[in-house]
Amino acid sequence: MVIMFICTGNTCRSVMAHYYAAKSASDRKLDIKVISSGLQIDKDAPMPAAIRTIFKKEGIPEVSHAPAKMTAEMVKEAGLILAMTRAQKAEIIELFPEAKDKVHAFVEYAGFGSADVADPYGREEIFYFEAFRLIKKAVEAVFNRLQEKK
Repeated sequence: MVIMFICTGNTCRSVMAHYYAAKSASDRKLDIKVISSGLQIDKDAPMPAAIRTIFKKEGIPEVSHAPAKMTAEMVKEAGLILAMTRAQKAEIIELFPEAKDKVHAFVEYAGFGSADVADPYGREEIFYFEAFRLIKKAVEAVFNRLQEKK
């Protein structure tokens, strides 16, 4: 299965979800490929230093990430598409109506209600850590849900 995480610029939230989920899937020995992309990317935007700090603390190997714009090919490849906000979910469905059954708001799909994952971009480091804390719990809940479906 391929899981795709989506946010606005593919520099913060979807990146944290992508690489944490890839590590978690590997640790759990799940046959899951993880990708991420953004709806409105700046291909030259760097990954914020706070994310590198988080990855180091989580034991995630150093990554070389370049923002990727969501494409029809990615949408087709993904079996599950998790957007960081309900508005992004709606935008994806508007762009790719054929994918409506596999597009979900990340926090809702994890079973944590209807909140969005707040965008920490350009904010103080604490906002990155807060966003990651939610992302980490949601990734684990999603994997538990997928394992229960087997």
